[in-house]
Amino acid sequence: MRIANACAALGWALSISLCGVGASNAATIVSSSNGWYQSTDTTAGVTNNIYVGWNPNTGATYNNWTAFNLSSLAGQNITSATLTFYGNNGTYGGTDASETLGLFAYNGSVNALMSGQANAGIYNDLGTGASYGQTTVNKGPLGQISITLSAQAIADMIAAANNAADQRFVIGGSLLTVALMHDGNNWWTDGSLFVNSTLANAAYLDVQVAATPLPAALPMFASALASGGLLAWRRKRKAAKAMTA
Repeated sequence: MRIANACAALGWALSISLCGVGASNAATIVSSSNGWYQSTDTTAGVTNNIYVGWNPNTGATYNNWTAFNLSSLAGQNITSATLTFYGNNGTYGGTDASETLGLFAYNGSVNALMSGQANAGIYNDLGTGASYGQTTVNKGPLGQISITLSAQAIADMIAAANNAADQRFVIGGSLLTVALMHDGNNWWTDGSLFVNSTLANAAYLDVQVAATPLPAALPMFASALASGGLLAWRRKRKAAKAMTA
């Protein structure tokens, strides 16, 4: 009887443990570093500031970047991700009612990006790679800004997470609504975001990861084990009653 009880308990425990296998897992990864590059071929090096857009004081346009270490996602199936910039990190610049922030793949050297080199090529790379998504930001205090990442971004995240040589992942940012040329009509009115931003960790990724499926036979085995244990227990109980009758 004790054996039957043990079998039944084991079967039920295994069945219960398998119930949550198909659910997705979530992970939050905070940016490890961030900064900006500007069109005039200079940069302040690795800085907390993620200024993006037109700067009437310097006469330059800025692209920003955020970097993430994806080593914790190695070997996992990333199904979706959202990039969120923390709120209250700088201000909205310009007089336009809204600005469109675009996210892009960065294809260059991560070490070069983080070394603070004066490099117009890096500036261009941060705003011209494959699209990772975009969103409209309305004029006013900057709250959290969230952007659902594109399928291309997910593919690049998986590649970065599984690159044993370098598991860092960089997202470039550029204002798509900034004018290509500036004169007296738009010099002081064109837009920017994150003016005077200061957070050392400017953004985070919310990542959904699919659980690794178990072989299809395991749930069936658990159910059969539980049923078999319960049936054996009932038979022994019935036999015991017959002997005492």
